[in-house]
Amino acid sequence: MSQKRGLSMNNRGFTLIETVISIVIVSVAIVGILSVIYNVEQKGIDPVMELKACELGQAMLDEIMLKRWDEDTPLGGGHIDTSLANIGTESGESNREDFDDVDDYDGYSDGTSSEPLKDEEGNVLSGFTGFSRSVTVSFEKPNGAPSGIDVKNYKKVTVKVTLPTGEEINFVSYKTNI
Repeated sequence: MSQKRGLSMNNRGFTLIETVISIVIVSVAIVGILSVIYNVEQKGIDPVMELKACELGQAMLDEIMLKRWDEDTPLGGGHIDTSLANIGTESGESNREDFDDVDDYDGYSDGTSSEPLKDEEGNVLSGFTGFSRSVTVSFEKPNGAPSGIDVKNYKKVTVKVTLPTGEEINFVSYKTNI
């Protein structure tokens, strides 16, 4: 008597067609994932550039927020009549070194061909080629501000940093006369 040696139903494996189908499915999934990663990478901001922009924006915002709310604000702080408040520089304040209150920075910009990026002491900053920043100051109430307080008691300070790629990052803070 001879015994047949063949594959029984209990000895299973992958067939060639199952292996090929699995490879195709995994390949399609990998291509999809890689295309998403590529698109995110292309549209995202380079982390080093973003860090440099944050350094520039926060340094300028810190400098501004340490100034008085208005020209007429007493040293040490205090409330002033808002009819005296205005936006912009006063006479004799044409340079950043002369700015002594928040709104003097309205319209200020540096990082241009005529005005390189500088720190608060006027030293030219290196390592920021292609970056620029600009400042706007306006009367605007922040969200959640108490009602009944005049909008002229709030100054919104926006520092816009433009990266060499043309992307912009805004840094916003409010200074109050309350």
